[in-house]
Amino acid sequence: MVSCSWSTKYIPLPVIVSLVVAGDNGDSSASLSETREAQREALLTTGWWTDQIPSSNTSKWQHCNWRGIYCSKVGEVLSIDLRLIELYTWGELGKLNFTSFPNLQTLDLSGCDLNGSIPYQIGTLLKLNHLSLSGNYLKGKLPSSLGNLTQLQFLDVSDNQLSGFIPLELGNLSNLVSLYLQSNMFTGSIPWELGNLSNLVYLYLGQNQLRGSVPSSLGFMIKLNHLDLNFNQLNGSLPFQQANLTQLTKLEVSSNALTGSIPVMSSCNNLRYLDLSNNSLSGHIPEELGDCSSLEVVRLNNNNLTGSIPHRLRCLLLLTHLDLISNNFSGAIPPTKNPYQNHNCDNQGNSELTSHRKKPVLHVLYIVLPITIGISLLLLAFVFFVQHHPTAIQNKIHVSNGDTDMFSVWNFDGNVAYNDIIRATNNFDSKYCIGTGGYGSVYEARLPSGKTVALKKLHHWEAEDPASDRSFRNEVHVLSNIRHKNIVKLYGFCLHNRCMFLIYEYMKNGSLFCALRNEAHAVELDWSKRVNIVKGTAHALSYMHHDCTPPIVHRDISSNNILLNSEMEAFVADFGASRFLDPNSSNQTMVAGTCGYIAPELACTMVVTEKCDVYSFGVVALEIMMGNHPGDFISSFTTCKSTQNSMLNDILDRRLPRPTRGQELDIILVLKQAFACLHSNPKCRPSMISISQEFSQTPKMLAADSIYTTSIKQVC
Repeated sequence: MVSCSWSTKYIPLPVIVSLVVAGDNGDSSASLSETREAQREALLTTGWWTDQIPSSNTSKWQHCNWRGIYCSKVGEVLSIDLRLIELYTWGELGKLNFTSFPNLQTLDLSGCDLNGSIPYQIGTLLKLNHLSLSGNYLKGKLPSSLGNLTQLQFLDVSDNQLSGFIPLELGNLSNLVSLYLQSNMFTGSIPWELGNLSNLVYLYLGQNQLRGSVPSSLGFMIKLNHLDLNFNQLNGSLPFQQANLTQLTKLEVSSNALTGSIPVMSSCNNLRYLDLSNNSLSGHIPEELGDCSSLEVVRLNNNNLTGSIPHRLRCLLLLTHLDLISNNFSGAIPPTKNPYQNHNCDNQGNSELTSHRKKPVLHVLYIVLPITIGISLLLLAFVFFVQHHPTAIQNKIHVSNGDTDMFSVWNFDGNVAYNDIIRATNNFDSKYCIGTGGYGSVYEARLPSGKTVALKKLHHWEAEDPASDRSFRNEVHVLSNIRHKNIVKLYGFCLHNRCMFLIYEYMKNGSLFCALRNEAHAVELDWSKRVNIVKGTAHALSYMHHDCTPPIVHRDISSNNILLNSEMEAFVADFGASRFLDPNSSNQTMVAGTCGYIAPELACTMVVTEKCDVYSFGVVALEIMMGNHPGDFISSFTTCKSTQNSMLNDILDRRLPRPTRGQELDIILVLKQAFACLHSNPKCRPSMISISQEFSQTPKMLAADSIYTTSIKQVC
């Protein structure tokens, strides 16, 4: 736990609480009055008061002037939100007198270094609709009194040290939409009563010590979208055969002790992500899985599955990742209709599926080989030799992007495909070079089919550099395992000691960095396009952090590494520095990234987390709105200087015309999220999934909100 002594920079929670409680009750007792004047000078220097602070004898509502405290017109505290305030509370949650806030609707103390237990009295906040205590050091049991908060829509106590049983009284929260209990030490079974939460959309119970079977009641939560039961000790079979999970898009039950067969889900048209890996499931893969038409990722590895791989999986046109490692399948892998799939189909006890894996040189990703190529080509991510390895196979293989051929490979020796690239770039002539990145140069290549691709090529001296070679291989490893509409597509790569290059989707408008610094392009990037670029980047990072297992941290989010297509849509690129987060490791690393975008804690801790990307995203979001890198602004913003008293329009790019009313609301939302991402305490930064969800909703602002009347201080 981070601790600090009393200073003018950090105000402990008990001081805030004492003032708030006094103000809300109208109490001006001598003990509080005596301490108030002694603290007044220190409080004034923090910048957390408004410019005009009423004296104690003229107003009893001073608490309403505190940053993070929001009141009604008559001084009733409606919201306490301290998650974005640079505040080390070093106190117990129990010191907050909950009975003093009968009208409280929002209580957010996430990432505030709270310790102690959650007091039973929290159940008296009957008007509460949002409760977040995540990212603290809370211990003990989750009080059953939470079941009294029937207005609650959002409950997050994740990333604490809570233990004991999950109270069955949570089943009373009929209005609950989001329930986050993951990353604690809860034991016992999952309460059957949670199935009563008919409005629940997000249920996260992963990374606990839950035992017993999965209650069948969860299968009838008709609005459930995400279900996370990963990394527990659950056993028995999955009771979803007759489930009515029509809205479910993500089902994660990996790393448990589940047995039985894979359930046949009768209504899975919206299911995109299915992870049943690392269990003891047996039996066949059900043919009906091929009816789940929205599936993009399927992980069934490390089970005891048998039989053949169903041919109906070939109908999953959106499938990009299928992992079947460490099972006991027999027979051949069926061909598929999707040219972009990346399959991992090694299987214990089946040499027929694992015997052809040597001499990989030039890979083309996400493709499927015709059945006529034979058993030797059953890996789906096929390999062909750049030079010296001609074969006798005479099939023509098309590598497609939608309905348009990217290029054709003849005779499966790779010579034609390789030569196509050499001819298209005149052996990587400098006139085809369109940029130089952290490693390698980027070339534009128009292939015989008419398809234009981008090639990132390592120079000879870079290929001999171990760091560049590692970055190259790391980018291949990461991009061949992920796929998202806002992440640049990797079509293939060549790995040879004389020639190493990557084949990417071509981005007509280059990098965001260059677009913002070119007057014509900057004007073309109007407010709507800029907001969409921020949103697209957020969605991509949310996918990497929360939809990938293990999570992926980019480590070098900057305007140089966000590319723009012909429609000015954003694509995250350059994954050479990225890494998978290991839950069993400290994730300590050397500092990587671009100067001006690196999270400040990296220099001290050398530990990489998702919150490093969150900070970098905040810098990029500000850069997009301001039109240039916000270096000096960030410095003044984080030190609470006079910049915070400026209006929002003062920092916006002046090359663009005045935004419309709808654009203003979007801009305010972007700036609010950007400021939150720049918090010096990584625990107080929002997650990318919460940012992505905010951007997916229509901004809810007061009619009076405007970039011309709203100060930076009000937003941050």
